[in-house]
Amino acid sequence: MVTRIACRCLFSALAAAFFLAFVAGAPRAEDFYRGKTLTVLVGFAPGGGVDTTARLVARHLVRFIPGQPGVVVQNMEGAAGLVAARHLSQRAAADGLTLAVPGRSWFVDAIVKNPGVTFDSTTFSYIGSPGAVNSVMYVRSATGVTSFAELKSSPHPLVFGALRSTTPTAMIPALLAARGVPIRVIPSYVSTARVLLALQQGEVDGFFTVEDSFANQEDMIRRKVVVPILQNKPTLAGIPLVRDVLPAGDGPLLDLVLSLESFGLPLVGPPGMPAERVDVLRRAFMAMCADKDYRADAARMNQPIGAPVEGAALAAMINALAGNAAPDVVAAYRRLSGEN
Repeated sequence: MVTRIACRCLFSALAAAFFLAFVAGAPRAEDFYRGKTLTVLVGFAPGGGVDTTARLVARHLVRFIPGQPGVVVQNMEGAAGLVAARHLSQRAAADGLTLAVPGRSWFVDAIVKNPGVTFDSTTFSYIGSPGAVNSVMYVRSATGVTSFAELKSSPHPLVFGALRSTTPTAMIPALLAARGVPIRVIPSYVSTARVLLALQQGEVDGFFTVEDSFANQEDMIRRKVVVPILQNKPTLAGIPLVRDVLPAGDGPLLDLVLSLESFGLPLVGPPGMPAERVDVLRRAFMAMCADKDYRADAARMNQPIGAPVEGAALAAMINALAGNAAPDVVAAYRRLSGEN
């Protein structure tokens, strides 16, 4: 009996010693990034708004991650961010060394279960977002259209460049067209930068996009190559709101289409990342957003500052969005986007 008790005590002591040795030898989450390189995937080509935001965040974020890892930004354009999101979900290691800024609409594509979307956007590891944005409809001054009222009375349709048909860049103009506004949408551009180039060259007449899309093309606004005629939030004086020019019955559909604005451009990690590394990155992200050098840099690029969205809040928002997506609204969304 004594021997059995002694054996149990010895086993317990050995087990405790092994556990303590394991914990002592295991790297702390705060030390994990030392000497390593963080890869940030971008769901769009260089030069557009998504790429600009992603590179700004990547450049500053590593300063606040304990261990200050190196950083590599890799563009993985395709399907309005779905290629990058799919890669992050299915191929990237969930070790905290690969993050992504896929784009603005990929998570809604998953919620409405568009064809070809095989991931669940509620399972990603949400790190943070610089903040909410405003979407604006711009038209080329050369068209002679300088207001939404003039667009409505245009004798011929204006051609709007857009990204994938499931993005607000295509869906808002398409919704207006369905309500009689003379607009023809071409949803075949692979990046915002390509649409901006098409605007400059007169290949298209208009573009519905977030304001920071022109971060690297401010001269187009300054020289009035394009003028704003419609917006989603009342940030530009004298410009009507999208909700005011559409029937009230379109409200629930607009909520889903423009949900991207409250999310901004989320920085996310793969599903299944260790909780302690997610926490390290979330704290680093919020510290970055409060940093004067980051804020000065962001202000120069017309990026949102002052109201970042923390990762846990983003995770709650995506779960709420998925839970509130009523079947009839999802059906209307898919009809509008042409994804049936």
